[in-house]
Amino acid sequence: MKLLIIEAPGKLKKLQPMLKKLRPGEDWQVIASGGHIRDLPAKGQDVDMITTGVRKNFAPVYEVLEKSTRAVQAMKTAAKKASDIYLATDPDREGESISWHIQQVLGLKDYKRITFNEITLKRVEEALTNPRQIDLNRVASQECRRVLDRLVGYLVTQELRRLMGKPTSAGRVQSPAVYLVVLREREIHTFKVITHYGVRLNFTGLAQGLSWHAEWQPVPDFANKDFPYVQDSNLAQLVASTRNVVVEACEDRKTERHPPAPFISSSLQQAASNALKWDPDKTMQVAQRLYEQGVISYHRTDNPNIPDEAMTDIRSVASIHGVKALDKRRVFKAAEGAQEGHPAITPTYWANESAGENTEEQALYRLIWTRALASQLEAARYDVRTAKLLALGPDGKTLRFTATGKTLSYPGWLKLLQGDDTDDEQDAEASNPVPALSSKQVLSVQSGELLTKRTQPPSRYTKASLIKEMERRGIGRPSTFASILKNITSKGLIEEKNRKLMPAPLGEETIAKLEGYFSFVELDFTRELERDLDKIAQGQDTYGAVVARMHKRLEEELSQQRGSPNAAKPPTTHSAVANNTYTCPKCNKPLARLQKKGDDGYDFWGCTGFKSNNCQVSYPMLNGKPNFDKPKGL
Repeated sequence: MKLLIIEAPGKLKKLQPMLKKLRPGEDWQVIASGGHIRDLPAKGQDVDMITTGVRKNFAPVYEVLEKSTRAVQAMKTAAKKASDIYLATDPDREGESISWHIQQVLGLKDYKRITFNEITLKRVEEALTNPRQIDLNRVASQECRRVLDRLVGYLVTQELRRLMGKPTSAGRVQSPAVYLVVLREREIHTFKVITHYGVRLNFTGLAQGLSWHAEWQPVPDFANKDFPYVQDSNLAQLVASTRNVVVEACEDRKTERHPPAPFISSSLQQAASNALKWDPDKTMQVAQRLYEQGVISYHRTDNPNIPDEAMTDIRSVASIHGVKALDKRRVFKAAEGAQEGHPAITPTYWANESAGENTEEQALYRLIWTRALASQLEAARYDVRTAKLLALGPDGKTLRFTATGKTLSYPGWLKLLQGDDTDDEQDAEASNPVPALSSKQVLSVQSGELLTKRTQPPSRYTKASLIKEMERRGIGRPSTFASILKNITSKGLIEEKNRKLMPAPLGEETIAKLEGYFSFVELDFTRELERDLDKIAQGQDTYGAVVARMHKRLEEELSQQRGSPNAAKPPTTHSAVANNTYTCPKCNKPLARLQKKGDDGYDFWGCTGFKSNNCQVSYPMLNGKPNFDKPKGL
């Protein structure tokens, strides 16, 4: 009997019959681990640990997760009977780490590590015929990420709770994400609106009889690049009264608009957020089901490119839909720091325009299919006309106006995909039919409009735009964006109102305690640490060196904050507690020591808002204080 161990139970339905086709006559058993089977323990086991699960020499201590005991036993039983054991966990660092944990727990000396980006006969066959050993550098990189997250999470979170007396938390990646939201809110609050004026001249088309317009360009004659605003309404009104202009130049040119890249994890979450109004977490869950069904490629990727071999299928499908694909694959530039370990998210069978077992899966598949196919179609082409107009203004200064019109001459990929929800390009110029004009031609102005404008503060992030910004700054990885957002919203650090993200009071207070003390909250630091993790995966650095550097810095920063006169110590006496030191993170009302009915004495902490607003938040007692690690009712 041969044993194939995978991660997700959802793949069993697809893989079991697939192996019978690929290996007829062979006896195969497929078992799912259910994801991770081991983790750092929730509680420390000896005094040598600097924090839960990590010893003084930075050696992590692992224990089998309670939820995984049955799966581990099933794998052990099957492994004893198996002649060959294939570890087929997901094709990323996390999957590599899961395979290593399985190998360690089962005590496997002889095994075969395989991966496939698509659950198709072709890819699974390729994987079975090209097994390898576990990549220990990639395992070390993932282990380093987990240990660093634990060090920051436990060491800094404990200090924050001591300082604040509130159930807050810190995280190596979650805190920079919260910091982005806090910084944006500060920008909005400090933004000063500038009222300024513009002018639009309206013309009636010549032979065509169409109306078109030109915009005043006050730079460089009445403003400058550093402050391009005209705040004198009288001046702008004079400009709007212009009745004749002369054509300085009129130029025709052709431009192309290329399609967006196929989806990667972050852009898929952005598009689904905008088009389908889904949370990133839901998007990745639906994508996981599509991957398990074998209809899309692996959905955790930062590589925006498809494989060369897909072009034959793409050309065939494009022809059926009346559009033309490129002769040579279009290549897209990946973001800085991208691992590019797996191709972009694409359909596995390009001819299938629809796939999925329910309407949600079908909607997401359609987004993926359309975007991937469009990425390899010919560019859209436009005819663009730009006219520059002149007039004499106040004090003999020159008034400059520009009119631009754009006409679609060849739709190309736009015939299939009329833009999508991650594409910000606007086509306002398409509604301005500028006629052909001759140099020195004099034109009569039909009317002039005074435009009152106001500068706008930056918009609050949506979940989609926050993911885009996190990706740009190198915060997190494709597999973590959704969980980061779920984490910081569920812990009450940020709030979502009308799909806009705002820092919650707890989030603002937490960042105030971190800012200026801890380097991990700095946005550039997170990117640099991700590069260190990449170096470990590539064998250019070591787990021990990276963890030691981070731990040393953390200890120095913790000492600095403890010694700061601004780092107020929370009172620990019962009288201080009675003065509302601890507050409820859900409704911000005081916590109080409460007594369970029939018991003697106070034995838990509860929100005092349970009567006024039915808030059910409570914490068990720990040394007379709330045990913030075990909340109820949040």
